[in-house]
Amino acid sequence: GAYVATDLWDTPWVDAADKTFARDVLKYSWRTGHAAVTGQVKNVASPHPQFADGQYLFHTQLNPTFYAVESPDALEPATRDTHTIFRYSENNLSAGIAHAGDYKTCVLGFPFETICDAESRQTLMQEILTFLFP
Repeated sequence: GAYVATDLWDTPWVDAADKTFARDVLKYSWRTGHAAVTGQVKNVASPHPQFADGQYLFHTQLNPTFYAVESPDALEPATRDTHTIFRYSENNLSAGIAHAGDYKTCVLGFPFETICDAESRQTLMQEILTFLFP
């Protein structure tokens, strides 16, 4: 969802336990908020073939159907078993990570539900579920 990384790293009420949870359990570290403005995301090469080559677009402007993502997060892999699987097209910052170790995680720096079209949401959800539950 929105601010998934910022809320655990860069707010006045954050403590060390929050950052430890993000790093040690969810397997990411925060890089920056306001990571992108165009809403364009692309798959990148990783050891996880479930995430096919593709591009996604999420809402960044106010509209009558979806809420707008004003400041998506850039997040980085926190361990060697964690990999960037998506990048923001405009600047190549990491937009999503996948971890495959003793357990799996998949964390996106933008809210899934703000992806513009239903077909893209369905494709991405299938990729995530295939990764989590092969």
